Amino acid sequence: MALPGFVLGYMVVYNDYKIPGFGMQLREQSQLFLPAYENFTNELALTLVVGGLVFIAFSKQKIEDELTANIRLNALYWAILANYAMYAMFLITAAINNVLQLRLIENAIEAIAGGFTFMTYNLFTPLVIFMARFYYLLYKRNDEYEIKTIRFLPNKPYRLIGQTLSVAFAVMIIAQSIKREDITWLFYTLPLPMLIWVFSKEKQEDEYIGAIRLDAMQLSVYANYIILLIANFAFYSTDFLFVMAFNFVTIPAIFLIVFHYRLYKIRKSDVASAKSNLNLL
Repeated sequence: MALPGFVLGYMVVYNDYKIPGFGMQLREQSQLFLPAYENFTNELALTLVVGGLVFIAFSKQKIEDELTANIRLNALYWAILANYAMYAMFLITAAINNVLQLRLIENAIEAIAGGFTFMTYNLFTPLVIFMARFYYLLYKRNDEYEIKTIRFLPNKPYRLIGQTLSVAFAVMIIAQSIKREDITWLFYTLPLPMLIWVFSKEKQEDEYIGAIRLDAMQLSVYANYIILLIANFAFYSTDFLFVMAFNFVTIPAIFLIVFHYRLYKIRKSDVASAKSNLNLL
């Protein structure tokens, strides 16, 4: 699925190729950025690429054991961090260019982001980075029985910084949306404080919480790509541009919801267990 998807996607993006007759009439007449007839070639290419990469990334190995599962989760967490680190570098470079306005940097940014190229690649780059990391670790750790633990930011001050900035940015986005003001820079910057929050430790961090982190990250990636594939066929033209932009925040947002919900359930269970033990005494 992935290989023909990449070939078809390349032809769509760089050669404006469309499969003849592969579409349907969506509206009576064309509107601004909304053609009356919608061709589904790009939707097919994205479905093949994302679906194929998900199957490759999350299908079992011939010999699947606990170490393989740990390597898979470790690689997934590392891939999300690496993907957003590149995204942060891109935003910082763009911000510097707004001040310095250097022709070399402008050409580099245009090559990366021109024609929504960066947003398009972001739809599947986390999976590509994950697979590269996963198979690298499988090869490197072939004769070893443990992998290094993932390093997180210290709880103080990073967790508070991430929480404060994430909430502040979200409030400003909602407020400016109501006023119908431009929220582009806020929306594209929001993932960065969210990632600081995601990768900062809890006050009491142990192996059990680490396992919850990894499971929550895997679930957030699953959910992200399910949402993406559904949106791929539900939204078209300019509407899908919003989906592509929203895709920058879905993984950290879903992770934070799942992770903190599970922490809440565990702590609630611990409190109930403690009360039960006191009643027995």
